[in-house]
Amino acid sequence: MTTHKPHIFIIDTSALFNRINYAAEDIRLATTPLLEKEMHQKGLKDTLELLLATDKLQIIEPTAASLEKIHKVAMQLGDLSNLSDPDQQLLALALDLSHQDFNVVIITDDYSIQNVARRLSISYKPASHPGIREVIKWETYCSACGHKAPKLVHKEPCPVCGTPIKRRAVRKQPI
Repeated sequence: MTTHKPHIFIIDTSALFNRINYAAEDIRLATTPLLEKEMHQKGLKDTLELLLATDKLQIIEPTAASLEKIHKVAMQLGDLSNLSDPDQQLLALALDLSHQDFNVVIITDDYSIQNVARRLSISYKPASHPGIREVIKWETYCSACGHKAPKLVHKEPCPVCGTPIKRRAVRKQPI
């Protein structure tokens, strides 16, 4: 006998901006404390409060172990510099809930979130833009002196010559 895993949608700010319809009774939503704060700051307070008051939305802190895993995978893909702390928390929460017998779907338009989610086999749906068509491994490098290192941050100065660091795709894997 197979059991049906319940769906839970992990939402970022773009999901609320695009007014995704969450009226269905069986819809479960979750986000993190950092994203809740971001939503308040971006004028989504009323929508957020309605979702919380109707028990549609849970605010859940991700585990340190999942945050560490997200950091590692994002570093490997070269997406770490493009993921804010709220983005990393969102991915970590999705990872946590996927280990708790939920069918997890992240609702986001952020390509870096989608790229990391895809690498971790976490489902995602874009809120308004087309989703990614391939998983990309990025490389950060200095176009002036050629210096490369995995911990270089896109747009920051090269530690060797001071030229702004650039980013380029080194491997693309079609979805």
